[in-house]
Amino acid sequence: MEKTLKPKLKPGDIHVIINDWESKYIGEAKAYDATGKLLWKIPALCKGIEGARWSVRNGDTPPGLYLAGELFVTQPGESNQIWSAYGQNCIDLVEQENQETRYNRGGICWHGGGSAAPDPLADQQQLVPTLGCVRSHNGDLKKIVVPLLQALNAKGDRMWITVNQID
Repeated sequence: MEKTLKPKLKPGDIHVIINDWESKYIGEAKAYDATGKLLWKIPALCKGIEGARWSVRNGDTPPGLYLAGELFVTQPGESNQIWSAYGQNCIDLVEQENQETRYNRGGICWHGGGSAAPDPLADQQQLVPTLGCVRSHNGDLKKIVVPLLQALNAKGDRMWITVNQID
């Protein structure tokens, strides 16, 4: 695997490192401030329905550096299919190393939900594989990740996200 770029953090920026181990079902996302101080740690799943290959459609999340892009909030009038698949919050992950484009994998996000989960809208829903995105618990996104992203955006700061796929 190619070496992932490190983000150039400025004061106020946050770096989230998401580690996904092939030997463990659920990985973790850890957020650090620009000084390297750990802010929080939450479960994160980077498993795709097509298995441990990030070079195939619907495989595991492509590793590399991303910038947290647009936040999509599912609206009350949207279909149950959308709500179930993504939960309430979906953060676009903007590739920084051609890791999506190289494999024709555009559209990678970090979201909740889980159509195959017994209760995909629960705060602590079962984390099930995606079509290649990162999935975390709805409650963690709603209470921890999204408020931080919104605060960063309001100040003009950034959330950088590194996804690591570890054997």
